[in-house]
Amino acid sequence: MHPYSCMKADNAQLLEGCRRRDRRAQRALYDAYAPMAMGVCMRFATDRDAAQDLLQDGFVRVFEQIGRVRDAERLGAWIHRVMVNECLQHYRRRRPLVLGDEGVLDSVQLPLDPFGTEEIVRALQQLAPAQRTAFNLVEVEGYSLEETAGAMRCTEVNVRALLSRAKARLRELLTDERGS
Repeated sequence: MHPYSCMKADNAQLLEGCRRRDRRAQRALYDAYAPMAMGVCMRFATDRDAAQDLLQDGFVRVFEQIGRVRDAERLGAWIHRVMVNECLQHYRRRRPLVLGDEGVLDSVQLPLDPFGTEEIVRALQQLAPAQRTAFNLVEVEGYSLEETAGAMRCTEVNVRALLSRAKARLRELLTDERGS
């Protein structure tokens, strides 16, 4: 049996195989991490097709930069970071940042617990690109407002406004979906 079959290969084997550009290792790595990566892409994309494109671009970047990974145990976290960065790069390339008047962060928390993952992802996909990106970076990825402002190339005040609008829109979308 080949060492990469049935996803029984550990991260060290996958990493070494991918560094050698072994197609079986690359496939095994993709199979092992694509579901997690697709989840990241779905949160940033407007629909499944756009998420698939982001996933493909992200894995191209993964395989191009696999030599940078030093700790095989952190491979999954590294792939996650590559996917988030690929989504940010896509956002920067495709969508110029257009911000309206600045607002303040809404102090009311968004209650996502009663909603299913599919409902939340559908609602996220309906947000304006800047709102979706700010929400994902702060609320999902755990970036600070300062880090998010740097990643999005805007001010912290703009990030607060985007978050406020995103949360308000998500509340509206999720309430409407439950009401229908």
